[in-house]
Amino acid sequence: MTAPERPVLDPATGSAVTGVPDSDGPGVVRGVGMAAAGRRVLDPVTGRDGLGVVRGVGMAAAGRPILDPATGRAVTRVPDTDGPGVADAVARADAAFRGVWADTSPAHRSGLLRELGNLLRDDRDELAALERRNAGKPTARAVGEVDFAARVVDWFAAAARYPVGETHPTGPGMRTYTDRVPVGVCAAISPNNYPLLLAVWKIAAALAYGNTVVVKPAPETPLSIRRLVDRAAEVLPEDVLTAVYGGAETGRLLCDHPAVGMISFTGSTTAGREVARRCADGLKPVSLELGGKSPVVVFRDADLDAAARAVVTGFTGNTGQMCVAGTRLIVDRAVHDEFVGRVAELAAALRVGPPEEPGTDLGPLISRAAADRAAEVVEEAAARGAEVILPPGCSEVRHDLDGGFFVNPVIVDDAPHDVRAWREEIFGPVLSVASFDTDPEALALAHDTAYGLSASVWTSDADRVERFSRALRAGMVWVNTWGDTEETVSVSGLGQSGYGRELGIHAVEGYTRPRAVWVAHRPGR
Repeated sequence: MTAPERPVLDPATGSAVTGVPDSDGPGVVRGVGMAAAGRRVLDPVTGRDGLGVVRGVGMAAAGRPILDPATGRAVTRVPDTDGPGVADAVARADAAFRGVWADTSPAHRSGLLRELGNLLRDDRDELAALERRNAGKPTARAVGEVDFAARVVDWFAAAARYPVGETHPTGPGMRTYTDRVPVGVCAAISPNNYPLLLAVWKIAAALAYGNTVVVKPAPETPLSIRRLVDRAAEVLPEDVLTAVYGGAETGRLLCDHPAVGMISFTGSTTAGREVARRCADGLKPVSLELGGKSPVVVFRDADLDAAARAVVTGFTGNTGQMCVAGTRLIVDRAVHDEFVGRVAELAAALRVGPPEEPGTDLGPLISRAAADRAAEVVEEAAARGAEVILPPGCSEVRHDLDGGFFVNPVIVDDAPHDVRAWREEIFGPVLSVASFDTDPEALALAHDTAYGLSASVWTSDADRVERFSRALRAGMVWVNTWGDTEETVSVSGLGQSGYGRELGIHAVEGYTRPRAVWVAHRPGR
């Protein structure tokens, strides 16, 4: 397929945001089977040039409405990929792996990935606009995520050339070594909270180590991935990166397909369990980055101002839609009132508003159901005796603004530990607070969860730093900081937060398989 054939306009602004070609057959993925010349497609909602519906073999006739969460209104429709379409996408990716990609040198793959990283930078504003429109992200946050995605691609472009394997001493006439080989077709199933960024984590790693990729974005947020895959066709061989669209059924089809060599999934723990069960039948390896209910432990000797800023960022960042969100504050009883007051003051100063407006800190949640659930969780805690702290002048969790899915940042203090606000991942800006008197009590509260994705501890006591950094059962531990993530550092969860590594050098373990090789230079010795 050639470069994007025509500009497609954002129906709100009239500016070009993507391109849609005609389909000449199996028009399911990244223009596979698409004609070279595009045509004018009308947005089915507005009747104007817009993010038009792509139809073809493998696409359902009626598109899934894609909403702008800031308004609750549909901006386009994207058809789900049906069973034959998924099978076709996987077959094409498998053929690309066997025919081209598996024999591509690491140096060549590295060069292509560098070109892909440059495309991300070239398209930064366009991709950020799609993330803002489709996922409700404030502009600065969306731009930062595209920049991070480009750095991830750069990292894996370099990692593609890193040596792997060992040579083992044997005897004369024999050479023994281990190496790693790609798994083949990798299915990357990405979530709706970081539609582009988390998909790129998977795509870049899989491609670097010699695999082909079929990516399935979340059904609510396909637009940035659709654009990325379309643009990637300009630098990657045909069908090395393809995409399918839809919800859980599309994901099941990928899990069940025998030609898919591994699944990399980011999403809820409930969905992750189903992915693992389905892949177990075919002994198919999976990488699961799942939910979290992460503790932030603050001792009286901490830098309370810095800790308060980190706590607010930790539960309101991305409007709380982060698997690593620090949504359980465990604070020394001696400073409880002072510290919670600081956190409440900082949270109240955040601006909830349309993501395109300068100065907006919190955009909308991804759906009406998500906003309703956040409100229900807070109401349940209040009914059980918890103190609910809302920004001054606000009496409701829901923030009424233009029909969008907005919520206010909320602090739930001293709730019973069996309520959802303390136990469940909310995916909204809701912070639960508990107090402690002793170090063992603080650690017990931190571990009062089935999840183990991340944890943060704040203290100036060096001995306590060592004890807690060792003892905290979490895949990511931050001490006197929160949220630091770099493309060079591998991350994962423990417990019900999943397994497998993303980013960094350990990502190679998920996207390749080790082998042992014996070479006899004197056969029959």
